[in-house]
This record gives sequence, C-alpha cells and structure tokens, in this order.
Amino acid sequence: MGYAMAMNIRQKMPSSSTLYINDINASACARFQSEHRSHGPVEIVSTAREAAENASVLISIVPGAADVKAVYLDEKTGVVAATKNGERLMLECSTIDVESTKEVGTKLGDAGLGTYIDAPVSVRFRLEGI
Repeated sequence: MGYAMAMNIRQKMPSSSTLYINDINASACARFQSEHRSHGPVEIVSTAREAAENASVLISIVPGAADVKAVYLDEKTGVVAATKNGERLMLECSTIDVESTKEVGTKLGDAGLGTYIDAPVSVRFRLEGI
C-alpha cells in the first residue's frame, strides 16, 4: 500500500501493537520505520509469509493480479507458506480481476489460513467538459 495509507494505519493502531511492513523497496521501509516508530513499533519483514506468521490481520495492496498471487500463493515466501491460522484476516485491496481473486481466496481457504476478503481500493475520475 502507499506510504500515506500505511502511515494512517500506524497512527490509528494502538501504540502497543506492532505494524509489520514489507515492500520490495527496502529504503522506503527503513524510512517509514524511522519516521513512524514514535506511534508504536514498526518491524520490517522480508516476506509476506513472515508478516503472516507475526500478524493476525494482513492488508495488501500491490499493482496487479500476478503480484497478489505472489504475495499470497508463493510456496516459499507467500502467506500460503505460513502457519495455519483460521482466525487470520486477510484484506486484499488491489484492484484485480475476479478470477484471480477467487483463485487466491479459494486456495487460502482450502489451506485453513484464515479469511480472505477482496476489498479493492479504486479511484474513479470524472472529467467534464474535456
């Protein structure tokens, strides 16, 4: 998810709760951790699996369906490789196709990894008179 969205989440979480973050841009993670640890613990994790091992609520926003599948279904680094937790809540906020969402949700559910919710964040612009 974007820096501003993660900042908003960290600020509104209880200060005693840890926010686990992961991004392919390691310097962005380090900057976020440095700038927002005053609101509570921020830990950088190297994989989605590691995030799932540490947190009971996961929120992901990535560019496309292939990225969503990598986050959740990669057998080594994805959420599917994490310990089973039927209480885990996974909010996937990318705007992707229905078939990919169903595939990911079904595989996670079948694996007993928790509840997967498709919660896309989309922006709609309306231009008038152009």
